[in-house]
Amino acid sequence: MRWVRLAAALTIVTTVAAACERQPVELGFWMEPQSYRSSRIGEPMTAEEYRLIDDVARREIARAFRDFDVRVTASPAARYTIRVRPRVQLDPILKGGDVAGASRGIGGLGGTGAVSFEYVANSAMALSPASATRPEIIETVGRGIGRVAIHEFLHQLLPNSPLHDSRDPHSYEGSNPTRVDGFFGELRWGIARPWLNDRLKRR
Repeated sequence: MRWVRLAAALTIVTTVAAACERQPVELGFWMEPQSYRSSRIGEPMTAEEYRLIDDVARREIARAFRDFDVRVTASPAARYTIRVRPRVQLDPILKGGDVAGASRGIGGLGGTGAVSFEYVANSAMALSPASATRPEIIETVGRGIGRVAIHEFLHQLLPNSPLHDSRDPHSYEGSNPTRVDGFFGELRWGIARPWLNDRLKRR
């Protein structure tokens, strides 16, 4: 009898979670205070440049999810959230070192994660063409942060899906923040598209 009640409860939770996922989804994204500098651009980034980076990243996220009933906000109360921190590190006992981003999600119930400003900005500095101007590099940083955030939101929205099985470097699932594909050119949905179609309400 106990197992019957448990199975019924799990069925209800799964059904409710799936129904909730078909409602409009809010993705909360915001940047923590930063103090980044690089010899590539000389003077430290200004407040206006940080605002531009946030704006570019936010537009990148909105563009990726434009076919779905998704709102990109700056609310920490959103069901799914990504904050841009100065650095993101995994447990040094397990893997150690800095990473571009990390997330934790529970299917249909929400998730939280972070993107490393320093990791992404350093990659942008290294991968931008020698002829790139400071404004172009700043925009590249914003684009890279937005794309890492998209990847981390995917881990939250689809926590049990094998996103890293993607072999398409031009997809949101397969783009790498240490490669040119993570910063330049157009990206598209790859193996995650049918999973997102099942999870999210279309516009």
